[in-house]
Amino acid sequence: MLLVSMIALLFVFSLLGMEIAWAIGIAAFGYLVLAQFTDSFTPMVLFAQQMTSGVNSFVLLAIPLFIFAGELMNVTGVTRRIVGFAATLVGHINGGLANVGVTANFIMSGCSGSALADAAATGTVLLPEMKKRGFKPAFSSAVIASAATVGPIVPPSISFVLLGAIVNVSVGQLFLGGVVPGILMFVGMFAVTWWICKSRDYPVEERATTSEKVISFKEGIPALIAPGIIVGAIIFGVATPTESAAVAAFYVLFLGFVLYRNLTLKKVIKAASHAAVATSVIMLTVATSKIFAWLAVKENLGVILTDAMLAISTEVWVLLLMINILLLILGMIMEILPIMLIIAPVLFPLLGGLGVDEVHFGVVMVLNLMIGMITPPIGLNLFIISQIGGVGVIDIFKEAIPYFLILVFVLLVITYVPGITLFLPELVFDR
Repeated sequence: MLLVSMIALLFVFSLLGMEIAWAIGIAAFGYLVLAQFTDSFTPMVLFAQQMTSGVNSFVLLAIPLFIFAGELMNVTGVTRRIVGFAATLVGHINGGLANVGVTANFIMSGCSGSALADAAATGTVLLPEMKKRGFKPAFSSAVIASAATVGPIVPPSISFVLLGAIVNVSVGQLFLGGVVPGILMFVGMFAVTWWICKSRDYPVEERATTSEKVISFKEGIPALIAPGIIVGAIIFGVATPTESAAVAAFYVLFLGFVLYRNLTLKKVIKAASHAAVATSVIMLTVATSKIFAWLAVKENLGVILTDAMLAISTEVWVLLLMINILLLILGMIMEILPIMLIIAPVLFPLLGGLGVDEVHFGVVMVLNLMIGMITPPIGLNLFIISQIGGVGVIDIFKEAIPYFLILVFVLLVITYVPGITLFLPELVFDR
Protein backbone atom coordinates (compact mmCIF):
# COMPACT_ATOMS: atom_id res chain seq x y z
CA MET A 1 0.00 0.00 0.00
CA LEU A 2 2.79 2.41 0.92
CA LEU A 3 4.67 1.59 -2.30
CA VAL A 4 1.54 2.20 -4.38
CA SER A 5 0.91 5.49 -2.58
CA MET A 6 4.48 6.67 -3.20
CA ILE A 7 4.40 5.81 -6.91
CA ALA A 8 0.93 7.37 -7.27
CA LEU A 9 2.13 10.60 -5.66
CA LEU A 10 5.11 10.71 -8.02
CA PHE A 11 2.93 10.38 -11.12
CA VAL A 12 0.34 12.87 -9.88
CA PHE A 13 2.92 15.55 -9.11
CA SER A 14 4.75 14.88 -12.38
CA LEU A 15 1.55 15.21 -14.42
CA LEU A 16 0.76 18.45 -12.59
CA GLY A 17 4.00 19.86 -13.95
CA MET A 18 6.04 19.89 -10.74
CA GLU A 19 9.82 19.76 -11.14
CA ILE A 20 10.79 16.09 -11.13
CA ALA A 21 13.27 16.44 -8.25
CA TRP A 22 10.58 17.91 -5.99
CA ALA A 23 7.98 15.38 -7.18
CA ILE A 24 10.28 12.48 -6.28
CA GLY A 25 11.29 14.03 -2.96
CA ILE A 26 7.74 14.80 -1.84
CA ALA A 27 6.55 11.32 -2.87
CA ALA A 28 9.33 9.75 -0.79
CA PHE A 29 8.64 12.08 2.13
CA GLY A 30 4.95 11.17 1.91
CA TYR A 31 5.91 7.51 2.24
CA LEU A 32 7.87 8.25 5.41
CA VAL A 33 4.99 10.24 6.91
CA LEU A 34 2.45 7.49 6.20
CA ALA A 35 4.87 4.86 7.50
CA GLN A 36 4.72 6.44 10.96
CA PHE A 37 1.14 5.19 11.28
CA THR A 38 1.74 1.63 10.08
CA ASP A 39 3.73 -1.42 11.10
CA SER A 40 6.36 -0.49 8.50
CA PHE A 41 7.82 2.25 10.68
CA THR A 42 10.77 3.97 8.96
CA PRO A 43 12.87 6.62 10.78
CA MET A 44 12.50 10.07 9.25
CA VAL A 45 16.23 10.64 9.62
CA LEU A 46 16.74 8.26 6.68
CA PHE A 47 15.45 10.97 4.36
CA ALA A 48 18.49 13.16 5.01
CA GLN A 49 20.92 10.25 5.25
CA GLN A 50 19.97 8.66 1.95
CA MET A 51 19.89 11.98 0.10
CA THR A 52 23.38 12.80 1.36
CA SER A 53 24.79 9.40 0.45
CA GLY A 54 23.19 9.67 -2.99
CA VAL A 55 25.47 12.51 -4.06
CA ASN A 56 28.55 11.42 -2.10
CA SER A 57 30.36 9.90 -5.07
CA PHE A 58 33.67 10.83 -6.69
CA VAL A 59 32.40 9.72 -10.11
CA LEU A 60 29.57 12.27 -9.97
CA LEU A 61 32.12 15.09 -9.88
CA ALA A 62 32.49 14.52 -13.62
CA ILE A 63 29.01 15.97 -14.20
CA PRO A 64 29.65 19.64 -13.27
CA LEU A 65 33.00 19.50 -15.06
CA PHE A 66 31.51 18.20 -18.34
CA ILE A 67 28.70 20.76 -18.09
CA PHE A 68 31.25 23.52 -17.46
CA ALA A 69 33.26 22.38 -20.50
CA GLY A 70 30.08 22.48 -22.60
CA GLU A 71 29.27 26.02 -21.44
CA LEU A 72 32.80 27.14 -22.27
CA MET A 73 32.47 25.61 -25.75
CA ASN A 74 29.54 27.89 -26.48
CA VAL A 75 31.32 30.95 -25.07
CA THR A 76 34.54 30.36 -27.02
CA GLY A 77 32.79 29.73 -30.33
CA VAL A 78 33.70 26.04 -30.52
CA THR A 79 30.08 25.22 -31.42
CA ARG A 80 30.07 27.71 -34.28
CA ARG A 81 33.32 26.31 -35.64
CA ILE A 82 32.00 22.74 -35.49
CA VAL A 83 28.84 23.77 -37.37
CA GLY A 84 30.99 25.52 -39.97
CA PHE A 85 33.16 22.44 -40.38
CA ALA A 86 30.06 20.23 -40.78
CA ALA A 87 28.67 22.63 -43.39
CA THR A 88 31.76 22.28 -45.59
CA LEU A 89 31.49 18.49 -45.38
CA VAL A 90 27.79 17.85 -46.06
CA GLY A 91 26.09 21.18 -46.78
CA HIS A 92 26.03 20.53 -50.54
CA ILE A 93 24.39 17.08 -50.16
CA ASN A 94 20.60 16.61 -50.25
CA GLY A 95 19.43 17.84 -46.87
CA GLY A 96 21.61 20.94 -46.85
CA LEU A 97 21.58 22.62 -43.46
CA ALA A 98 19.35 19.88 -42.06
CA ASN A 99 22.08 17.31 -42.47
CA VAL A 100 24.60 19.90 -41.29
CA GLY A 101 22.56 19.82 -38.07
CA VAL A 102 22.73 16.01 -37.92
CA THR A 103 26.48 16.02 -38.58
CA ALA A 104 27.23 18.88 -36.20
CA ASN A 105 25.35 17.16 -33.38
CA PHE A 106 27.30 13.97 -33.99
CA ILE A 107 30.58 15.87 -33.76
CA MET A 108 29.37 17.86 -30.74
CA SER A 109 28.44 14.63 -28.98
CA GLY A 110 32.13 13.87 -28.66
CA CYS A 111 32.65 17.04 -26.66
CA SER A 112 29.75 17.86 -24.33
CA GLY A 113 28.10 14.53 -23.41
CA SER A 114 24.70 16.18 -23.00
CA ALA A 115 21.72 15.99 -25.38
CA LEU A 116 20.20 19.21 -24.05
CA ALA A 117 23.46 21.13 -24.38
CA ASP A 118 23.94 19.94 -27.97
CA ALA A 119 20.33 20.70 -28.90
CA ALA A 120 20.52 24.22 -27.46
CA ALA A 121 23.93 24.98 -28.98
CA THR A 122 23.30 23.75 -32.53
CA GLY A 123 19.67 24.89 -32.50
CA THR A 124 20.63 28.46 -31.65
CA VAL A 125 23.07 28.56 -34.57
CA LEU A 126 21.16 26.61 -37.24
CA LEU A 127 17.42 27.18 -36.75
CA PRO A 128 17.45 30.86 -37.86
CA GLU A 129 19.56 29.99 -40.92
CA MET A 130 17.31 27.07 -41.87
CA LYS A 131 14.27 29.33 -41.63
CA LYS A 132 15.92 31.79 -44.05
CA ARG A 133 16.55 28.94 -46.51
CA GLY A 134 12.86 27.99 -46.54
CA PHE A 135 12.90 24.92 -44.31
CA LYS A 136 9.64 24.27 -42.49
CA PRO A 137 10.22 25.47 -38.88
CA ALA A 138 8.69 22.34 -37.34
CA PHE A 139 10.90 20.10 -39.47
CA SER A 140 14.03 22.11 -38.69
CA SER A 141 13.27 21.85 -34.98
CA ALA A 142 12.59 18.10 -35.27
CA VAL A 143 15.94 17.51 -36.99
CA ILE A 144 17.94 19.29 -34.28
CA ALA A 145 15.96 17.75 -31.39
CA SER A 146 16.35 14.25 -32.81
CA ALA A 147 20.01 14.59 -33.84
CA ALA A 148 20.92 15.73 -30.31
CA THR A 149 19.87 12.34 -28.89
CA VAL A 150 23.23 10.95 -30.03
CA GLY A 151 25.01 13.22 -27.52
CA PRO A 152 24.90 10.87 -24.50
CA ILE A 153 25.70 7.78 -26.61
CA VAL A 154 29.00 8.85 -28.16
CA PRO A 155 31.69 9.38 -25.48
CA PRO A 156 32.04 11.33 -23.30
CA SER A 157 28.56 10.92 -21.82
CA ILE A 158 27.07 12.33 -18.64
CA SER A 159 24.42 9.59 -18.73
CA PHE A 160 27.06 6.84 -18.83
CA VAL A 161 28.88 8.48 -15.92
CA LEU A 162 25.67 8.44 -13.89
CA LEU A 163 24.79 4.89 -14.85
CA GLY A 164 28.29 3.69 -14.02
CA ALA A 165 27.98 5.23 -10.57
CA ILE A 166 24.52 3.78 -9.98
CA VAL A 167 25.21 0.15 -10.90
CA ASN A 168 29.00 0.07 -10.54
CA VAL A 169 29.80 -0.57 -14.21
CA SER A 170 33.05 0.57 -15.86
CA VAL A 171 32.45 4.03 -17.30
CA GLY A 172 35.33 3.55 -19.74
CA GLN A 173 33.73 0.41 -21.16
CA LEU A 174 30.35 2.15 -21.39
CA PHE A 175 32.02 5.00 -23.28
CA LEU A 176 33.52 2.58 -25.81
CA GLY A 177 30.30 0.58 -25.99
CA GLY A 178 28.46 3.68 -27.20
CA VAL A 179 30.72 4.44 -30.15
CA VAL A 180 29.33 2.02 -32.77
CA PRO A 181 25.64 2.50 -31.75
CA GLY A 182 26.24 6.26 -31.95
CA ILE A 183 27.56 5.89 -35.48
CA LEU A 184 24.50 3.80 -36.42
CA MET A 185 22.22 6.51 -35.02
CA PHE A 186 24.05 9.16 -37.03
CA VAL A 187 23.91 7.18 -40.27
CA GLY A 188 20.22 6.37 -39.78
CA MET A 189 19.21 9.98 -39.07
CA PHE A 190 21.38 11.29 -41.91
CA ALA A 191 19.62 8.91 -44.33
CA VAL A 192 16.17 9.94 -43.06
CA THR A 193 17.04 13.62 -43.44
CA TRP A 194 18.43 13.05 -46.94
CA TRP A 195 15.25 11.27 -48.02
CA ILE A 196 12.82 13.82 -46.51
CA CYS A 197 14.70 16.83 -47.86
CA LYS A 198 14.98 15.31 -51.33
CA SER A 199 11.25 14.50 -51.43
CA ARG A 200 10.39 18.05 -50.27
CA ASP A 201 13.00 19.67 -52.53
CA TYR A 202 14.64 21.63 -49.73
CA PRO A 203 17.66 23.74 -50.76
CA VAL A 204 21.30 22.70 -50.44
CA GLU A 205 24.37 24.81 -49.83
CA GLU A 206 27.02 25.59 -52.41
CA ARG A 207 29.85 23.08 -52.49
CA ALA A 208 32.76 24.37 -50.43
CA THR A 209 36.01 25.05 -52.27
CA THR A 210 39.21 23.27 -51.26
CA SER A 211 40.52 26.39 -49.56
CA GLU A 212 37.27 26.81 -47.61
CA LYS A 213 37.49 23.20 -46.47
CA VAL A 214 41.08 23.68 -45.33
CA ILE A 215 40.21 26.85 -43.38
CA SER A 216 37.17 25.18 -41.80
CA PHE A 217 39.21 22.15 -40.86
CA LYS A 218 41.92 24.29 -39.28
CA GLU A 219 39.29 26.11 -37.22
CA GLY A 220 37.50 22.92 -36.24
CA ILE A 221 40.42 20.58 -35.56
CA PRO A 222 41.19 21.87 -32.03
CA ALA A 223 37.61 21.11 -30.99
CA LEU A 224 37.71 17.71 -32.69
CA ILE A 225 40.78 16.74 -30.64
CA ALA A 226 38.81 17.02 -27.37
CA PRO A 227 36.99 13.64 -27.59
CA GLY A 228 40.27 11.85 -28.29
CA ILE A 229 41.87 13.42 -25.23
CA ILE A 230 38.93 12.57 -22.97
CA VAL A 231 38.34 8.98 -24.08
CA GLY A 232 42.02 8.21 -24.60
CA ALA A 233 42.88 9.28 -21.05
CA ILE A 234 40.28 6.85 -19.68
CA ILE A 235 41.10 3.93 -21.97
CA PHE A 236 44.85 4.05 -21.33
CA GLY A 237 44.42 4.46 -17.60
CA VAL A 238 45.89 7.95 -17.47
CA ALA A 239 42.79 9.42 -15.84
CA THR A 240 39.49 8.43 -14.29
CA PRO A 241 36.23 9.70 -15.88
CA THR A 242 36.17 12.50 -13.31
CA GLU A 243 39.75 13.48 -13.99
CA SER A 244 39.18 13.34 -17.75
CA ALA A 245 36.24 15.72 -17.31
CA ALA A 246 38.60 18.13 -15.57
CA VAL A 247 41.03 17.73 -18.47
CA ALA A 248 38.20 18.54 -20.91
CA ALA A 249 37.33 21.73 -19.03
CA PHE A 250 41.00 22.75 -18.85
CA TYR A 251 41.44 22.05 -22.58
CA VAL A 252 38.54 24.31 -23.54
CA LEU A 253 39.94 27.00 -21.22
CA PHE A 254 43.23 26.64 -23.08
CA LEU A 255 41.45 27.06 -26.42
CA GLY A 256 39.65 30.16 -25.22
CA PHE A 257 42.55 31.92 -23.52
CA VAL A 258 45.52 30.87 -25.67
CA LEU A 259 44.37 29.73 -29.12
CA TYR A 260 41.17 31.70 -29.84
CA ARG A 261 41.90 34.50 -27.34
CA ASN A 262 38.22 35.32 -26.97
CA LEU A 263 37.73 34.20 -23.38
CA THR A 264 37.69 36.58 -20.41
CA LEU A 265 37.42 36.03 -16.68
CA LYS A 266 33.90 37.47 -16.77
CA LYS A 267 32.85 34.91 -19.40
CA VAL A 268 34.41 32.07 -17.39
CA ILE A 269 32.51 33.12 -14.26
CA LYS A 270 29.27 33.32 -16.26
CA ALA A 271 29.85 29.84 -17.73
CA ALA A 272 30.67 28.50 -14.27
CA SER A 273 27.47 29.99 -12.81
CA HIS A 274 25.34 28.38 -15.55
CA ALA A 275 27.10 25.05 -14.95
CA ALA A 276 26.49 25.38 -11.20
CA VAL A 277 22.75 25.94 -11.69
CA ALA A 278 22.45 23.00 -14.10
CA THR A 279 24.46 20.77 -11.77
CA SER A 280 22.35 21.69 -8.75
CA VAL A 281 19.20 20.54 -10.54
CA ILE A 282 20.83 17.23 -11.49
CA MET A 283 22.25 16.61 -8.03
CA LEU A 284 18.96 17.42 -6.31
CA THR A 285 17.31 14.85 -8.56
CA VAL A 286 20.05 12.32 -7.74
CA ALA A 287 19.60 12.97 -4.02
CA THR A 288 15.81 12.62 -3.95
CA SER A 289 15.90 9.63 -6.31
CA LYS A 290 18.29 7.89 -3.93
CA ILE A 291 15.78 7.87 -1.07
CA PHE A 292 12.97 6.95 -3.49
CA ALA A 293 15.00 4.02 -4.84
CA TRP A 294 15.93 2.90 -1.31
CA LEU A 295 12.29 2.85 -0.26
CA ALA A 296 11.33 1.02 -3.46
CA VAL A 297 13.91 -1.67 -2.67
CA LYS A 298 12.64 -1.83 0.91
CA GLU A 299 9.15 -2.50 -0.47
CA ASN A 300 10.50 -5.20 -2.82
CA LEU A 301 9.68 -3.36 -6.03
CA GLY A 302 12.49 -5.25 -7.75
CA VAL A 303 11.06 -8.60 -6.70
CA ILE A 304 7.58 -7.56 -7.84
CA LEU A 305 8.77 -6.43 -11.29
CA THR A 306 11.04 -9.44 -11.69
CA ASP A 307 8.31 -11.92 -10.78
CA ALA A 308 5.84 -10.17 -13.08
CA MET A 309 8.17 -10.34 -16.08
CA LEU A 310 9.33 -13.88 -15.41
CA ALA A 311 5.70 -14.95 -15.10
CA ILE A 312 5.20 -13.87 -18.70
CA SER A 313 8.36 -15.46 -20.07
CA THR A 314 11.82 -16.61 -19.07
CA GLU A 315 13.22 -16.16 -22.57
CA VAL A 316 15.89 -13.47 -22.56
CA TRP A 317 14.80 -11.98 -25.89
CA VAL A 318 11.22 -11.62 -24.65
CA LEU A 319 12.39 -10.01 -21.39
CA LEU A 320 14.56 -7.55 -23.32
CA LEU A 321 11.59 -6.65 -25.52
CA MET A 322 9.35 -6.09 -22.48
CA ILE A 323 12.02 -4.00 -20.77
CA ASN A 324 12.51 -1.88 -23.89
CA ILE A 325 8.77 -1.26 -24.10
CA LEU A 326 8.66 -0.40 -20.38
CA LEU A 327 11.56 2.04 -20.72
CA LEU A 328 10.06 3.65 -23.84
CA ILE A 329 6.83 4.26 -21.94
CA LEU A 330 8.62 5.57 -18.86
CA GLY A 331 10.71 7.82 -21.09
CA MET A 332 7.54 9.49 -22.32
CA ILE A 333 6.38 10.46 -18.84
CA MET A 334 9.59 10.79 -16.78
CA GLU A 335 13.07 12.25 -17.16
CA ILE A 336 16.02 9.97 -17.84
CA LEU A 337 17.85 10.55 -14.54
CA PRO A 338 15.15 9.35 -12.11
CA ILE A 339 14.37 6.39 -14.37
CA MET A 340 17.99 5.26 -14.23
CA LEU A 341 18.26 5.82 -10.49
CA ILE A 342 15.05 3.94 -9.69
CA ILE A 343 14.92 1.21 -12.36
CA ALA A 344 18.58 0.39 -13.08
CA PRO A 345 19.26 -1.24 -9.68
CA VAL A 346 16.29 -3.53 -10.38
CA LEU A 347 16.99 -4.47 -13.99
CA PHE A 348 20.76 -4.99 -13.96
CA PRO A 349 20.76 -7.84 -11.40
CA LEU A 350 17.83 -9.50 -13.18
CA LEU A 351 19.46 -9.45 -16.62
CA GLY A 352 22.92 -10.14 -15.23
CA GLY A 353 21.60 -13.35 -13.71
CA LEU A 354 20.31 -14.34 -17.15
CA GLY A 355 23.68 -13.76 -18.81
CA VAL A 356 23.10 -10.33 -20.36
CA ASP A 357 26.31 -8.30 -20.39
CA GLU A 358 26.07 -5.22 -18.16
CA VAL A 359 27.90 -2.94 -20.61
CA HIS A 360 25.64 -4.08 -23.44
CA PHE A 361 22.47 -3.45 -21.44
CA GLY A 362 23.83 -0.14 -20.13
CA VAL A 363 24.13 1.19 -23.69
CA VAL A 364 20.70 -0.23 -24.59
CA MET A 365 19.13 1.47 -21.57
CA VAL A 366 20.65 4.89 -22.25
CA LEU A 367 19.76 4.78 -25.97
CA ASN A 368 16.21 3.75 -25.07
CA LEU A 369 15.85 6.66 -22.67
CA MET A 370 17.33 9.08 -25.20
CA ILE A 371 14.40 8.30 -27.47
CA GLY A 372 12.22 9.60 -24.66
CA MET A 373 13.89 12.99 -25.16
CA ILE A 374 11.86 13.43 -28.37
CA THR A 375 8.54 11.97 -27.20
CA PRO A 376 5.86 14.07 -25.47
CA PRO A 377 4.72 14.93 -22.91
CA ILE A 378 8.09 15.09 -21.10
CA GLY A 379 10.57 15.05 -24.04
CA LEU A 380 13.08 17.69 -22.94
CA ASN A 381 14.72 18.08 -26.36
CA LEU A 382 11.32 18.99 -27.78
CA PHE A 383 10.76 21.63 -25.13
CA ILE A 384 14.15 23.32 -25.42
CA ILE A 385 13.99 23.41 -29.22
CA SER A 386 10.38 24.63 -29.01
CA GLN A 387 11.58 27.61 -26.98
CA ILE A 388 14.46 28.36 -29.35
CA GLY A 389 12.48 27.92 -32.58
CA GLY A 390 9.10 29.17 -31.40
CA VAL A 391 7.32 26.03 -32.66
CA GLY A 392 4.75 23.95 -30.75
CA VAL A 393 5.97 20.75 -29.11
CA ILE A 394 3.36 18.56 -30.82
CA ASP A 395 4.18 20.06 -34.23
CA ILE A 396 7.84 19.22 -33.69
CA PHE A 397 7.03 15.66 -32.60
CA LYS A 398 4.90 15.04 -35.71
CA GLU A 399 7.90 15.93 -37.88
CA ALA A 400 10.17 13.85 -35.62
CA ILE A 401 8.20 10.61 -36.09
CA PRO A 402 10.51 9.29 -38.89
CA TYR A 403 13.49 9.90 -36.59
CA PHE A 404 11.69 8.19 -33.72
CA LEU A 405 11.14 5.13 -35.90
CA ILE A 406 14.76 4.92 -37.11
CA LEU A 407 16.04 5.29 -33.54
CA VAL A 408 13.74 2.49 -32.36
CA PHE A 409 15.10 0.35 -35.21
CA VAL A 410 18.69 1.03 -34.08
CA LEU A 411 17.62 0.24 -30.51
CA LEU A 412 16.28 -3.16 -31.54
CA VAL A 413 19.41 -3.92 -33.59
CA ILE A 414 21.83 -3.24 -30.73
CA THR A 415 19.51 -5.02 -28.27
CA TYR A 416 19.62 -8.29 -30.16
CA VAL A 417 23.12 -8.02 -31.64
CA PRO A 418 25.32 -7.48 -28.55
CA GLY A 419 28.50 -7.65 -30.60
CA ILE A 420 27.78 -4.19 -32.01
CA THR A 421 28.06 -2.70 -28.53
CA LEU A 422 30.73 -4.99 -27.11
CA PHE A 423 33.14 -4.97 -30.05
CA LEU A 424 35.28 -2.04 -28.88
CA PRO A 425 35.17 -2.77 -25.11
CA GLU A 426 36.33 -6.33 -25.76
CA LEU A 427 39.01 -5.09 -28.16
CA VAL A 428 40.48 -2.58 -25.70
CA PHE A 429 39.76 -4.03 -22.26
CA ASP A 430 40.61 -7.46 -20.88
CA ARG A 431 37.05 -8.75 -20.54
